[in-house]
Amino acid sequence: MEENPAADGRLHAGQAEERQTSTVLEFGGLRFDVSFRNIGATLRVHGRVNGEWTEMLRFDDFVDSPHFHVPASGDQIPFDRASFGEPLAWYVDQVRNHLAELLKRAGFSHVVPTVDFDEIARHADKLGKAMEACVPDGFVRVPGVGLQRVPTTV
Repeated sequence: MEENPAADGRLHAGQAEERQTSTVLEFGGLRFDVSFRNIGATLRVHGRVNGEWTEMLRFDDFVDSPHFHVPASGDQIPFDRASFGEPLAWYVDQVRNHLAELLKRAGFSHVVPTVDFDEIARHADKLGKAMEACVPDGFVRVPGVGLQRVPTTV
């Protein structure tokens, strides 16, 4: 039986991979992997498919081109800041209020009955906080715009 150290929804340091930092949160039957790479922060949504953790959705809060993937393996869907405002707030809202629809759209309808969407809604703010916490020096969140590089002076 696989041990599940993040089942309580606490933050846990995760694997390095190509990512600079990674934090894993687990609640509502899903696993959320928050990481930062050179171009911005990423939220990956994983669920159990045939007993294996599978990346189903991805939200990329990138400086120059925020976007998301439905499914995670699908093409980028550009984020429209003019229509939706700051990407991170919108991404967290999608997880809190529209996750079932996104999972169905991504082809994971069979996972939906295994998810506790009320628990995810209660903990969605933890995802936003983790996305904020993973951002290193040299970047700042600008209200209404999102993640931006801090201009360097020479």
